[in-house]
Formats: sequence, structure tokens, C-alpha cells
Amino acid sequence: MAVLSLGLEIPAFGASAAVGAATLGATRIELNALGSYSEGGLTPSIEDLKQFISASHQRPPLRIMIRPRGPPSMNSSSGASGVGERDFRYSDEEFGNMEASIKAFKNTGQLDANLGDGFVFGILEEDRCGEGEDRARGQRCWVDEERCVRLVRAAQPFKCIFHRAFDEIVSCDAPPSDRLARPSWETGLEAISACGFDGILTSGGLGKAIDNVETLARIIRRAQTLRIEIIIGGGIRTVNVGEITQKLELRTRSESVYLHSACLRGDGSENIDYEEVQGIVARVGSTLKDAQPATQIDFLSPQ
Repeated sequence: MAVLSLGLEIPAFGASAAVGAATLGATRIELNALGSYSEGGLTPSIEDLKQFISASHQRPPLRIMIRPRGPPSMNSSSGASGVGERDFRYSDEEFGNMEASIKAFKNTGQLDANLGDGFVFGILEEDRCGEGEDRARGQRCWVDEERCVRLVRAAQPFKCIFHRAFDEIVSCDAPPSDRLARPSWETGLEAISACGFDGILTSGGLGKAIDNVETLARIIRRAQTLRIEIIIGGGIRTVNVGEITQKLELRTRSESVYLHSACLRGDGSENIDYEEVQGIVARVGSTLKDAQPATQIDFLSPQ
């Protein structure tokens, strides 16, 4: 009998939210700065990490977001706009801050590589040819391999996940000129593997996972051959998670699969909704069991 292991990764914003996510049954937690949900998650403070660890006697693996700022359009006064309008492109100063943050978190001695702790980040390059609006945001983008390798090495021995910067690559019109014969996401996936990343958080392109299931399915198949874990995120809620898992035919897979959902309440806060967490777990289990009785569903438990 095939065994499909499912996990629920919850991005938490601040130490208190992370403690709540662990209590509610998150299989894994992505720790972000308090108040950064609207910017897609930013680097938390060292104090956030220490508070979470001190309050958690038996915790799930922790992934720390390394992201110095949100999209440039949200930070026009920060001076970052000179880098370009595409997200996940960083100045030398910002990159230096990312590298320093990884080293600072490691130096706390609070992380456990054996538990599966790690870091989440992504850096892109893009072409700058053209004029006017075309130059303001290059039409083609790819992994900044040199910088990513430096951060992966700085993070060792902890795991590294390539953030949703990958979705920018998927949505690019074309890869660099020497790669025109292949889809941009495929060359991007191979570059991410070559950099030493352990996984990718993706919705299969810009937007929500439910709108990108065909591309997601192709990405998952290729990632399996590269031994890269795919974490499916982007608008995953109780109302659509069953449809997503069914369309991706997850019941036919024997590797572990992670679903990434903030499970936030609908009140505009960064508070986690217990019923949403339980609803996702129940809906996924029900969908997969109904679709494939011969598959054993093992919803991963926190460590």
C-alpha cells in the first residue's frame, strides 16, 4: 500500500502567533516578523526566535524567513526602487543584511538542524534591456545563483527553502537567451537544485495555487526527480484545499507533501483561526481517502 504523508506548514507572524500555530498542530512553522503579512513576510527579530523557543517545550521544525523588505512598490521611499520594480531583487546592502541575519540566527544556538530547522529566502536576477517601462521591469528573470549559493553556504547545516520568488520565474515571458529552448520554470528548478536548496515554496506562478494547478503538477513531477520538496502555497483555505489536492493527484504520490497556509481569521488580524487549521486537515484527509482507498493517508504530526 502506498503511503502519502501530508504536512501543514503555517507561516506565523511574531513569536506569539508561532506558539499558537504549534499548539494548534502545525507540522512546521515559518517564522516571520510581526505585522509583515501584508508584505508577504519579512525577517523576524532574534527576540521572536528566543521567545518562541522558550515557550515551546515540544515544537515542530521551524523555518525562518530571510527577507529584508517587501515588494519595491510597497517601499518606494526606502531607496530600494533603484534596484528595479520586480520583487526579490536586492541591493548589495540588502543582501549583506540577509547574510548577516542568517549568521545571527545561527549564533543564537536556538536552532536544531536535526529537527529540520532552516531558512526561507529567494533572490532573482533579471535582464535590463529595453527602454521605458520594459526596462523598469525586465521581462525575463532567473535565479541569482551566486548570491543564493552564498546564503545556502552561510546557512549550513540548516535546510534552505527557495521562497515564492520562484513564482516570478514561472511567470516570466522567457528564460535568458541561452535557455530559450526550455521553460523558464524548469531551468529555474534546476538552478535552485544546483544552489543546494532543499525545497521550494510555490503556487505554480503568480496568484493563487488553485489557478495554477496544471503548472504546479508539472513542477511537482520534475522536482521529485531532483529530490526537491515542493511546498504548495498561495490562497490555500478549507474551501479549496480539497479541489487542489484532487487536481494535483496527490493520492498517487508516495513522497511527503506540504501545504502552506496562514490559516488567518477573516478579521484583518494576523491571528490564526483554529477552525481553519482543523478544516484543512479534515478536508485533505477526506478528499484523498475518497479518491483512493488503497492509499494510506498519514498526516504528519509535529515533532
